[in-house]
Amino acid sequence: MLLQPNDHWCWFVGKDRHLMLDLGEEMLFSTPYQQKRLLCADDMHQSFSVEDTGLYYTFLDKLSCVATPSRRVQAALNGVAVARFYKPLMPQSWFFEPQADYHKPQLGELIGLECSERHLTMMVVETSPAASLCISLSADVELNESKTLPVFGAIKVMNDRLFSLEGSLAEEIRRVG
Repeated sequence: MLLQPNDHWCWFVGKDRHLMLDLGEEMLFSTPYQQKRLLCADDMHQSFSVEDTGLYYTFLDKLSCVATPSRRVQAALNGVAVARFYKPLMPQSWFFEPQADYHKPQLGELIGLECSERHLTMMVVETSPAASLCISLSADVELNESKTLPVFGAIKVMNDRLFSLEGSLAEEIRRVG
């Protein structure tokens, strides 16, 4: 079931210090993002804006190849949360292999990153000419001895590390989630 945004949706910080989205009708969506990583106050209550709705539908469209509707909605809402509230990040490209072809991603595009001979599937939630902010659609991956990138974890990387998942890797994306 795909959720349709409405005027009653509202962002807030829950008691556990995670960003939450009140979907109305006693339904809540809890993001994995703790308040300390976000630009929002304790008492924040912000409506799901027109811009949020646009991002949500952009992400849903790009996630059409993801296996289940519930996983698509989860990824799209987490993408909106990161795009709207995440604190600015510095690129952490050193975890990923440079690619021969420079790829300039589009908002919501599913891209790949290569880390220690493992391919990660990511969704772009913010772009610039040099770097992109992405969320992971892959299972938790250990980037080094002290850093793990969880599913839906946000990371900013230089665009020279990204590769397109169009074509030959489309089947792999369907298995994500």
